[in-house]
Amino acid sequence: MIMRSFFSGLVTMVPCSSRSVLVLGCQYKIQTREHLFKNCPQWRSQQKTLWATILMETRKLPGPTRRRDRTSIAELLADERCSQAVLQFFATTDVGRTSGPPVAEDDEDAASEASEWEARDQAERAWERREEERLGAV
Repeated sequence: MIMRSFFSGLVTMVPCSSRSVLVLGCQYKIQTREHLFKNCPQWRSQQKTLWATILMETRKLPGPTRRRDRTSIAELLADERCSQAVLQFFATTDVGRTSGPPVAEDDEDAASEASEWEARDQAERAWERREEERLGAV
């Protein structure tokens, strides 16, 4: 089953079955979205900021007011009014980061693009050589 993500520009579809998240350094073996956004002691201060911002934003804009104790994580992630607060939460925590060294996406993309261009260039040169040989043999 697939659920539409509220990060429409960043991630368009996410599997609903991805319920557990690995938080590095957390002592709990089972780390659900509920744990991450509401109960993980490692991110307690960031959670307080997150829920205070969500309460403030949902009071300002039309729709139901979202509170930590009355809002499911599915409702939180589906409510566009909460998007900026959730993104800020991710930015201020290590949630979703890998345990290895950070990878510069721009470098990786550039390398991928360069190798793609090289492959196209090589294929084009090979085709030109074959054409020259074919024309020279005629």
